[in-house]
Amino acid sequence: MNNYHHGNLKEELIDCACRLCDRDGYTKLSIRSLAKESGVSQTAPYRHFETKECVYAAVAAVGFKKLNELVFFEDPKKITKKKLVANASKYIEFGLKSAHTYDLMFGTAVGNFADYPDLLQSANQTYDSMRESFANLANDPEEVISFKCITLWSMLHGLVGIIRKVNVVGDDYDDNSGPISSASIIANNLDEHLDKVITGLISN
Repeated sequence: MNNYHHGNLKEELIDCACRLCDRDGYTKLSIRSLAKESGVSQTAPYRHFETKECVYAAVAAVGFKKLNELVFFEDPKKITKKKLVANASKYIEFGLKSAHTYDLMFGTAVGNFADYPDLLQSANQTYDSMRESFANLANDPEEVISFKCITLWSMLHGLVGIIRKVNVVGDDYDDNSGPISSASIIANNLDEHLDKVITGLISN
């Protein structure tokens, strides 16, 4: 059993919780499973996390930080439409590759983000980074920029879910009249689709 004499038990637990979430999904993440995986006593995690939701919030906060670093790492003032399209594609890639964490970030397992300042800050920073990047491309009032950014974020979020479904169905789906067929076309031409959508949002 690890004693963690180096004094960073909370950070070790959060790292472990992130790994568990990525591997098994947040529904199987509990304080008991976290203690077992970390090699500490059953009571040790309670020194840092009062409830399972507190663990969820910590994992979600790390998820938003990773998303922000992956997608919005550049100086917003140097953003171009081409880079914004590439960043949008990276957003979708994150949602697909880190599906369990992504579901926790945007689901309802964590109630009010305001109860968890670190989570609220990291989630807001991700949105602010997107808004600042978009604001340098669109000549619109602030309220219009905010509306367009939410529209873009909603579209990206929807594409994550749709492409996941496409990946599950695979090539076995042959009903050309259904939504999966159209979604497959988008998934196979993602950058082109994102370019059209972002161009439309910037221009209109």
